[in-house]
Order: sequence, then structure tokens, then C-alpha cells
Amino acid sequence: MTSSTFGGFQGIIFDAYGTLFDVASLEHRCAVLTQRSAEFSALWRSKQLEYSVLRTVMDRYVDFGQVTSDALDYTATAFGVDLDPVQRRELMKGWLELSPFADVRPALERLDRSRQRMGILSNGTHQMLDPMIRAAGLDAYFDAVLTSERVQTFKPDPHIYALVPERFHARMNEMLFVTANGFDVAGAKAAGFTVCRVNRVGLPLDPLGYQPDFVVRDLGELVDQLVADE
Repeated sequence: MTSSTFGGFQGIIFDAYGTLFDVASLEHRCAVLTQRSAEFSALWRSKQLEYSVLRTVMDRYVDFGQVTSDALDYTATAFGVDLDPVQRRELMKGWLELSPFADVRPALERLDRSRQRMGILSNGTHQMLDPMIRAAGLDAYFDAVLTSERVQTFKPDPHIYALVPERFHARMNEMLFVTANGFDVAGAKAAGFTVCRVNRVGLPLDPLGYQPDFVVRDLGELVDQLVADE
């Protein structure tokens, strides 16, 4: 893709999990273990995020795949589930096959036609992210996929956000950061990004002292706003 400004920004950076890809799509895999599959999936995701923050605070980095595996162990124990190797492998495989939200592809296509530079910044590893992005057929839209592996720390640590201006050769506030996660809104704003929050289900914002620059219901609405600003 050719460098271009759109909506006044030098590029758009997306969070992956919960923003482009629907973590709730893991529920069908969890259903083979328990009738409470939605609760199982939600606790797994909650512990995944909790452990990433704790490891960052303690300066005890392991990659996001290990964090995800540890969170699965906790969740299985909490639900009284004894995972066999096949079940564990299938559950972990789910993170390579998460479904994108329905609004993602049409929005990326519109941005791509505008020749907008786009990237992903994620706690995930390339081993987790690259197959998922390819399987969804979205890999051609992104100029870069930036991961926690490079700096060995997780969001909302400022070092991971600093990967973006280094790669895109732009000031923080010239890049639009798009995320659905409240902690990521706060982390990106603290780092200096212009931030859009995607709030598909109407959740309140985490009271962490930072407000997004604007809020949209989905990525289609984001593109509409960027077009209107042209």
C-alpha cells in the first residue's frame, strides 16, 4: 500500500483481540467441556489479560501463548475440568482461528481503497496472530503487525506503543489508534496517540483517567467519520 494521509492521520493502528477479532468466537470450542461455555471463555480471557498485566508489573515476561496457556489452566481448574492433551490443543488452536467481527472486512476494504497505511499492535505473538490474520483473509490490508515479542512487555506498558512511531515514522498524535479495550484506550492515550474506542456492546469506559478522542459503535462508523473529515 502507498503512503497517504486520510482523515488527517498518517496511519491507523488496530488492536487485534476484541477489536478486529471476536474473542467470544471461542465459546463453541469451550462448549465441549462445559454447558457454561460463555462463562468459561470469559474467565479464560479475563485471566489472560490479568496475567499479562501482572507479568509486566513483575517484569517476568513470557510470550502471550504461554500467558494464554496459563490462563487456560486456571480456568479449567476453576471449572473442575480435567483437560486431556487433545482438548488442550483444540482450545489453544482456537486462538489461531478467531473470527473477525462482521464490520471489519468492509471497513478495511474502504480504508485500503483510500490507500491508508494500516497496522496491528497486539500483545499476541506472530505465531498466534499471523495464521489468524491469514485465515480471515485480512493480511493484505496491513503494512505491519507489531507484537509484544519485540519489547517483551505487554499493554499498557508504554514501550509496546512506542513500536508504532518507530515503524511508521510518524509522531504518536499523527497516528490513530483503534481499540475496543478500556485498558488499551488508557495506555494508548497515555502514550500520546489519538484514540478511537470501538464500543460495539455499549460498555462503560474504565475510569482510568483517560478519555478516547472519539467513540464509534463499529468500524464502519469510524470510516464514515474519517471520510466526513476529508
